[in-house]
Amino acid sequence: MEYRTLGRTGLRVSELGMGTWQTFDVRGRAAVDHCGWIAGEALGLGVNFFDTAPMYGEAERVLGKALEGAGEALIATKVLEHSEAAARASIERSFKLLRTDVIDLVQIHNLASWRMAAEVLKSYQREGRIRYIGITDYSVAKYPAMIEAMRTGDFDTVQIPYNLGERTCRGEILPLTRELGIGVIVMTPVAPLFGRNLLLGPLSRADLSFLEPYGVRTPGQALLKYLFSDPAVSTVIPATSKIERVAENAAVSTGEPFPPEICERLEELL
Repeated sequence: MEYRTLGRTGLRVSELGMGTWQTFDVRGRAAVDHCGWIAGEALGLGVNFFDTAPMYGEAERVLGKALEGAGEALIATKVLEHSEAAARASIERSFKLLRTDVIDLVQIHNLASWRMAAEVLKSYQREGRIRYIGITDYSVAKYPAMIEAMRTGDFDTVQIPYNLGERTCRGEILPLTRELGIGVIVMTPVAPLFGRNLLLGPLSRADLSFLEPYGVRTPGQALLKYLFSDPAVSTVIPATSKIERVAENAAVSTGEPFPPEICERLEELL
C-alpha cells in the first residue's frame, strides 16, 4: 500500500481509503459482522483511512464497532446541520457511535451552513476533540461556494467527485488545493453517484490489455489507478460490500502510475 500526505495536516493516509455509504448501513449481527470482516481485511492490506457520515444511516455505528481498538485507523465523518445546537448534537452522537474521544477529521457535508458549522468545528478543535476539519460536496455546481470556503483558510481537506468521466475539479479546485496545502479526498471514484454503469459498462466492453504492464486486470482497477496517477489526490474512497473487492482494489496501489499518454487513452474510451 502506498501512502500520501493529507495536505497540511501532515497525516499519512493510504491512497486507497474506504467509504461506507450504503455498504455499512446495515442491521443484524451477520451483516454487521460482515462489515467488520471487510474493515479488517482493509486494515490488513494497509488501508488506514475510513470515511463515514451520520447521513449514512447505521454506518457510523457499524464502522465504530469494526474499528474499535484499531489504533492505526484514521476516521473521517461529517456534519450536516443548520443550527449550532443541532451541529453540536450531531457531533456528540458521532463520538459515541464511532467509540472514540477524538475524531481525526470532521467535514461539513455538502457545504451545509458552512460558515456556522466551521465555527462549531473550530471550537472542538481548540478543545482537542477534533483534529482537522474539511468540506465536501458531490455537486460540481457548488464549486464556487467551495472555493470561497477554501480561501478562508479554515479547512484542511476537501472531498470532491472525481473519476474518469468527471474531471471538472481539475479546472480550479485541484490547483487551489495545491496552492493552499489542502488535502484531497476523492468520492465516486469508480461510479458516478447517480449512474453506476456509466464508467464500468464502457470499460468492461473495452480492450484494457494495454494496462496490464501497470498491474491492472479489471475495469475497477483501471478507474482507481487512473486516480492514483494524479499527484494532487491524497486518498480515494470507494465503498464495497464484497470482501474480495478490497484486495482487488489494494492490488493497484503499487508500481508505477499511469503516464499521461495512458490516462489520455483511457479518457478516449469514454
